Amino acid sequence: MKFRGAKPSLVSSQVRNTAAWALAGPTEDAAHSWRKALVSAEEIPHGHDGDGAYLRLLLAAHHATVATFVPTDFDSHIRFHAWQRCETVADLRVAAAVLEETAAWDPSEVSARVVTVPGVGPLSGHDGEWLGVRAGALGRALALGDDATADAQTAFLDASLERHAEAFAAVQRAKGRELIALEVVATIAHNLGDLSRVVETWPLKTPTALSVRRRYAKLGHETEGDPRFALAGRIYKRTMAAENPRFLGMRAARSLRVHRDLLLGIGPFFDAWGEVMARHPSLDDDAPGGDLGGRGAALAALLQSHLAAPTVQGFLRAIAGFHREAPGGVERYADEVAARDRPALRTGAVREALGVDRERFEARMINRYRAALDAG
Repeated sequence: MKFRGAKPSLVSSQVRNTAAWALAGPTEDAAHSWRKALVSAEEIPHGHDGDGAYLRLLLAAHHATVATFVPTDFDSHIRFHAWQRCETVADLRVAAAVLEETAAWDPSEVSARVVTVPGVGPLSGHDGEWLGVRAGALGRALALGDDATADAQTAFLDASLERHAEAFAAVQRAKGRELIALEVVATIAHNLGDLSRVVETWPLKTPTALSVRRRYAKLGHETEGDPRFALAGRIYKRTMAAENPRFLGMRAARSLRVHRDLLLGIGPFFDAWGEVMARHPSLDDDAPGGDLGGRGAALAALLQSHLAAPTVQGFLRAIAGFHREAPGGVERYADEVAARDRPALRTGAVREALGVDRERFEARMINRYRAALDAG
C-alpha cells in the first residue's frame, strides 16, 4: 500500500515543535504504542505502508497534538486519504487493525479536555476524533464490500454513541453536576460534528452507503438528529456554543507549549488554567525555554484573543485567574502587552472580570444551564 504525504521525520518534528513533553515516557506497552511510533519515526520507510506503520504514525501525531494549541494537520489523511488508498480488502484490514490500537491510548495524558462522568467514565474530544477516523474506515469498507470491517466499525460507532447518550443522561438532572453537564454537552456537540463531517463527504453514493450516512449524519441537529441528543444540542446552543472556538490567537504564546500542565481545558471554565499560568515554573523568566516569551507572552496572547472575540467568556476567566495568582497581578506584566492593548487591562470587560471570582462565575453558568434545561 503506497502513500503520499509528509516524511515520517517531518511528522515527528511537528509533534516535537508543539508537544515535546509528550515524547517522554514509556513506549513498549499497548497504551503507549503512539509514543513509540513518534520516537521511532525515522525507521519508517517513506512511500510504502504495507504494515500500517505510517498510518500509526499519523494517528499518533494526531492523538498527541489535537488538544494542544498547534495540532498537526493530518486530519484529512487519517479520515479520508489513508482509507481511499486501501485498494484491497487486505489493505483495509491492515489499516483497520492499526486503528484498533487507538482504543488503548489514554487521552488524559495529552489532553485537558477530558470530563469524568460519574457512573460512565471519561468522555473527551478525542472520542470524536476517533469517531471521524472510524467513519472513514467504514466508508471504505462499504466501497470494497468488506462486510466484516464495516460491521466492526459500525459496532464501535454505535457503542460510542450510546456511551455519549449515557453520559448526558447521568448528569442531565443531577443536582451538583451542572458544570459537568455543561462540559458533557460541549463534548457531545464536538464529537457528533466530527462524525457527521466525515460521513457527509463519503464519495460512495450507493443506497447502502446513503442509508448508513443518514444513520450517522447530523445526529445533534434539531430536525434530522437522534432524539437522544436533541436536548443536549439545544442546551449547548444556549450556553456553550460560543465558548469553544479554535483559540488560534493563543498560538502566539509559544511558552504554553512546553508542559502538559499548560494545556487548555473546556471553555469557559478557565479560571484554574489562568492560575496555573500565573505560577507554573516553566513560565518563569529563568526557566529553560525562557526565550519563548514566558508568562508575559501568555497574558498578551490571552488579551489579544479576548479583544478579537469579546463575547467569549473563557479568555476573561483565564485573565481573572492569572490576576489572582500572579504576584502583582496583570499590571506586573503590562509592559509585555502590546501598547495598543494595555488600556484594555484596566477598563471594561477585563476589569469587570477581575472583580468576579470563580465561584460567582460558575454559579452564573449553573443558572444558565438550569434555565436551558427547563426550557427543554
